[in-house]
Amino acid sequence: MPVELEAVNERVRSARARIGTILKKKWHLDQLLGVGGMAAVYAATHRNKKRVAIKMLHAELSQDEAIRKRFLREGYIANSVAQRGAVAVDYDDVTEDGLAFLVMELLDGETIEHRWLRKERALSPREALSLVDQLLDTLAAAHGLGIVHRDLKPENMFLTRDGTVKVLDFGIARVRELSTPQTTLAGSAIGTPAFMAPEQARGRWQDVDGRTDLWAVGATLYTLITGKFVHAGENAQETLALAATRPARSIGERRPDLHPALIAFIDQALAYDMAARFPDAATMQHALRLTYAQMEGGETNQLAQFAIPDLQSMPAARAITVRNVRPPVRVTMSGQPTVRPSLAAVAAQTEGDPTTGPKGALRALADDRRRLWLLVTAIAAFGLVAIVWLRSRAEDTLPVIRAGGGIAASAASARERQAAPPAKTSTPAQAPEPKAIRVDDLPREPESGIRRH
Repeated sequence: MPVELEAVNERVRSARARIGTILKKKWHLDQLLGVGGMAAVYAATHRNKKRVAIKMLHAELSQDEAIRKRFLREGYIANSVAQRGAVAVDYDDVTEDGLAFLVMELLDGETIEHRWLRKERALSPREALSLVDQLLDTLAAAHGLGIVHRDLKPENMFLTRDGTVKVLDFGIARVRELSTPQTTLAGSAIGTPAFMAPEQARGRWQDVDGRTDLWAVGATLYTLITGKFVHAGENAQETLALAATRPARSIGERRPDLHPALIAFIDQALAYDMAARFPDAATMQHALRLTYAQMEGGETNQLAQFAIPDLQSMPAARAITVRNVRPPVRVTMSGQPTVRPSLAAVAAQTEGDPTTGPKGALRALADDRRRLWLLVTAIAAFGLVAIVWLRSRAEDTLPVIRAGGGIAASAASARERQAAPPAKTSTPAQAPEPKAIRVDDLPREPESGIRRH
């Protein structure tokens, strides 16, 4: 028996042996749900009867202080995101025999990988886009905090029975503020080769940023829709070499039947050059929704409601056997059930021309900025006109108020002028009573034509 397989079997035996034990006099381990390369996952019950999931680092890895710290750091990173798609951690500790563990809320559902396998390794483009749309919500929040996941793949996406997509395993995520030579090893590759962006496969960690995760999102879509990996070597090392050196082939070569907008969208996400990818998760999500609208005919106000099918018929969580060291079912945390509008409903509210394709997202954002600038300019101009008008009104009334010492004094002065005798003119004769005259009788200037009064 190969040494590697024997090590895996030993991990499974050790994990199963812990079923029924009580951790820290609080959590009873009820059931083994999965065994992965770094940890085992259990369904457990707290002494207050609350059901939880416990993720426990393997014994040999818990002896490595750097790995143990990175494992426990997962809770800090996930909780920092504070988004419903991020898996928060309630508690972390170390067992009496030195094994690090995390306490998380028990989820009801399945990983996207398990769903993909259950659907014969192919999801419809509409369902795949709907799942990724939620994923991009979480990535936008994480990237805004400087957190890059670095291991996105179908196995690390969990679909709950209420339709929420959760992002699992922030264990190798990179936080810019925490990254040190000890937490990020220069020149080494950390992650899953089949979903690694070129810069990550090459170990160029100084170049890794949010666009690295977006490449993995594109690779996830590619695999969910085609049933194939972007790069498929004979082993992990060969796949890693292909990811580091070879640009991704267009998904249109495998699935020429796909809508051209979807082909262009996934190809842009998988661009070898980082600058050619979507600049951030929000821009990618906007382009995804425009792509979805085009796939539905381009009439964003007539889209049919799309809901992820058979959520309630998911298989119940149960004890599983190990498959390639990675469990097909994973348990983690969940928040309160939430109602999320379908991707079609979101796309129906998207502004912009749906015929512009993925690049229309950038144009739509530019249009939004122009509209905002015009609105601000109009408000500023209106305010300036109002100020000028109010100032002119104030100047008209100001001399009356100042000359008379106030409104009351001004009124008294007017009464005195009315009671005073008429002022004498320089002519000795009394001025005759004015009589009505016709306008035509007024003399005119021969040249200017200006009337005399």
